[in-house]
Amino acid sequence: MVAERRSGLPAPPPGQADSIIHGSPIIQHWLTHYWQKLQLPEEELAVLAITQDRQEYMRWTGKRLNMLALGCYCYLPAPINMRTRARKYTPLRALPGFADAARKYTAGHRHLIFIESDMQPQSIEVTVAHELIHLADRVRGTPRRHRHHGYDAIAADEAVVTGYQLDELRLLLHEESARRERLRRERRPIRYLYQCPSCGKEYPRARRYSQAVSCSKCDSRYNPQFRLLLQG
Repeated sequence: MVAERRSGLPAPPPGQADSIIHGSPIIQHWLTHYWQKLQLPEEELAVLAITQDRQEYMRWTGKRLNMLALGCYCYLPAPINMRTRARKYTPLRALPGFADAARKYTAGHRHLIFIESDMQPQSIEVTVAHELIHLADRVRGTPRRHRHHGYDAIAADEAVVTGYQLDELRLLLHEESARRERLRRERRPIRYLYQCPSCGKEYPRARRYSQAVSCSKCDSRYNPQFRLLLQG
């Protein structure tokens, strides 16, 4: 489905001398381990914040977080006007590369990470590694998007960094995603069914949509011609 998105203003935590971690001690352990393994620059730790609280992450980023997401990385560019602290952000731009990492510079950007708390210990480990790979891409100036979780170049890098086989990582992702979906359905059972009047695609929902939405299969942008209709 496609809805008219309403983005909030990003409100990252105040900066400090070291990384901010709102989560279990195991997060700190794997952060240190994979930060060193990926050879990330120390100065980037001062602009890193990690949370296991979904609501907090959404406040930090000003963006919605998919309910089924097990982890998420967000690069928040530096504000345009640091004096007035205007809540406007510059377009994404590459950070200094690893070769220039030793050079001191003033960083106004932020690295924001969410790690789901309700996972197996092994899943928490690989999720931390996964999100730090995204952070490393940003620092190198070569950010990548997923083509297919578990089957793309990022997944291959995750296997190399963690030492797990790709098949192990895919099975782990499947298990955690299926478990998350089951928990979601137990808490929020399906009560409503919407359908596209054009292609017939169905959209099961636990709650009614709060605004008009259209079929994403028929048009990637909101289009009233394909507005979803509540069935029954």
